[in-house]
Amino acid sequence: MNRLRSAGAIAALWVACWLAGCVHPGGAAPTVSGTASYRERVALPPDAVFEAFLEEVPRADAPAVVVASVRVPSPKVPIGFTITYDPSRIDGRQRHVVRGRITLNGQLMFTSDTAHPVLGPGGARTVDMPLRRVTGSAAGEPRRMVGLYRYMADAASFIDCTSGDQFPVAPEGDGPALQAAYVAARAVPGEPQLASVEARIVMRAPEPGGAPRPALQVERVIGLSSQSQCAAPPAGSATLENTYWKLASLRGQAVAPSTERQREAHLILQPAQRRVVGSGGCNRLSGAYTLDGERLAFSRAIGTMMACRDGMDQERALLDTLTQVARWRVDGQRLVLLDERGAPLLQFDAVYLR
Repeated sequence: MNRLRSAGAIAALWVACWLAGCVHPGGAAPTVSGTASYRERVALPPDAVFEAFLEEVPRADAPAVVVASVRVPSPKVPIGFTITYDPSRIDGRQRHVVRGRITLNGQLMFTSDTAHPVLGPGGARTVDMPLRRVTGSAAGEPRRMVGLYRYMADAASFIDCTSGDQFPVAPEGDGPALQAAYVAARAVPGEPQLASVEARIVMRAPEPGGAPRPALQVERVIGLSSQSQCAAPPAGSATLENTYWKLASLRGQAVAPSTERQREAHLILQPAQRRVVGSGGCNRLSGAYTLDGERLAFSRAIGTMMACRDGMDQERALLDTLTQVARWRVDGQRLVLLDERGAPLLQFDAVYLR
C-alpha cells in the first residue's frame, strides 16, 4: 500500500512538473517562443538589439528573477524569438512570464509594458508580444519632462504628465537633489508634487540579479511645485480620452487614498490605439476598449503580477468591474462608468495631462 502511495505521489509530481515545463516530449530542451512587434512604421537601426526574458514572478512582494533569455541582433519586425531554458530552474509552484525590449547602444527604444503568462497549468508556450515605444530614449538625449514626483518608503517615483507612464527614479545625476527638495517642501509624507526636470530613460535592475527596467535619470532639476496634479482643471468638462482618471469610488464605496505601500489606482484612455493603461493600485494594467458615442466597453485588462501588501482586493474588484462597463458620462471633472442598465459602477476624478 505504501509503495502504491509513493508511486502515486511520484506520478503526481511528474505531471505537475510536465505542466510547468520541467520535462519536454522527446527529451529536447524545453522552449518558449513568440513574436514581438510595434505599431510605428519605422525601421530599426542596424545596431539595435532585441531581448526577450523568461522570468519567475514570486508570490511575495519581491522582484522577478530572470530564468532564461535570448538576444536577437539587428532584428526585423515582426521579430521571431525562441527562449531555451533549463527545466531544473522552473519551480512549478511559481508563475512565469515573458517580457521583451529593443535597445540601441544600451538605451531603451521599445519595451513590453505587460507581462505575458507562460508555462504552468493552462499556460502558453507561445506569445504575441506588442512593444511600446519609449519616447526620447533611442538617442539617449535628455529631454524636459513635467510630472508628479513622490518619495516614500525609501523609493522615488515619477509619473510623466504627457504619457501617464510611471518610472522609478534612479539615484544618479540630480536624483538626490530632487529628493532633498521634495523632502524639504512636502506638507504631507508621500503626497505627490509637480516637478519639472531634464531627464533621460535608462535601464536599471531593481534588485541584484533582477531584469533591468526603464527608470528615470534626472540630469537637472528645473523646478518643484506644491501642486499635486499635472495641471489645474480647466473650465468646462473633462474629456474621456487622454485624461488621467484617478479612481474615486468602486461600486458605491469611496476609495481610500493611496498609502506608502500602495500605488494610486487610475486609468488613461489612449485614442490612437484604443488602449487603456494605468494601475489597479498594485500592478500596472493594459487593455483595449471600444467607444461608440455613449457606449464604452473594456476588454479584460492584463498586467504585471506582483503581489502587494495593500490594495489587492480593490485591484481585483476594479478589473472585474471594468468588464461590466457598458456606458459612460462625464460630469464636470468626474467620470462615471455605468453598466448596461445605467447603474453607476465606477467613478473617477480628472487629473489633466500636459
